[in-house]
Amino acid sequence: MKRFSLASFLAVAVLLSTATAFAQQAQRINYRVTNYFNVAPDKVGAMLDDARTSGRKLIQEEIASGVNITSWVLLRTAFCGVTPAINYNYAISVDFDGAPQTPNVSARDQAFRKATGMSFQDYTQKVNALRTNVGSVLYRVEAATPSAQTKDGNYINVTRWKITAGRGGDYGNYVQNMLLPLNSLAVKEGRSTGWSASRVVSPGGGNAPFNAVLSNTVKDLAAALPTTAPAPNQGQMNFTKVFPGQNFAAFADLGQALRTLVRTEMFEVMVAVQRPGGPSASR
Repeated sequence: MKRFSLASFLAVAVLLSTATAFAQQAQRINYRVTNYFNVAPDKVGAMLDDARTSGRKLIQEEIASGVNITSWVLLRTAFCGVTPAINYNYAISVDFDGAPQTPNVSARDQAFRKATGMSFQDYTQKVNALRTNVGSVLYRVEAATPSAQTKDGNYINVTRWKITAGRGGDYGNYVQNMLLPLNSLAVKEGRSTGWSASRVVSPGGGNAPFNAVLSNTVKDLAAALPTTAPAPNQGQMNFTKVFPGQNFAAFADLGQALRTLVRTEMFEVMVAVQRPGGPSASR
């Protein structure tokens, strides 16, 4: 991943500096920005304390002032794939209603002083001393289940994929017409609290390590790591509930043809802030 700058507004996302899912609205595109950080062991406590106090209050003030943030979450890497290796242990992910907006500097500075007692520049300098930004990614959210509010202590399972060359449109149809209904059932049955699919907007290109992400939010660690194995044919039974009479093997084969798994990760939600009454999403 490489650095991605999205005007000074992303200093809000860069505060502690960066699983809300959007109901897909007709002709509307929503975005997510995730910043990845390396936090030294001796600075983790201070970083978390700030996120839970000043950081949480600041995002609430930003939302109250009209900034189009629907969700802000601080994530701890609980389990991370090693191929390719990426040197981060925390992330801040921000979901937007539409695209990230150019900041109103006056309103931003007022929110910073009200929430933290510090100027934008001084507070940014303070939190930047607590962690190192190792990369940022801009995502387009292309599908999401109606979801519960993301809460501190939730866990998010993330899978990163490389879409087969020339199959981007087919993959989009697969996500909307197959994966979304299946995961909506999982939320309805309580096996998940939220699911979303997103595409990487930047950094892009053929050499990008992944260009699609699926994320699934569950209540807690026990739900993320169950001690009882599911039935061997549980996936097929879930599929039949949603698509009676259709071929499960063909569905599985299509998924393999459309994408290649790059890496899996699991995150713990350390701090979650969401717009009151707004939708919720996974990463």
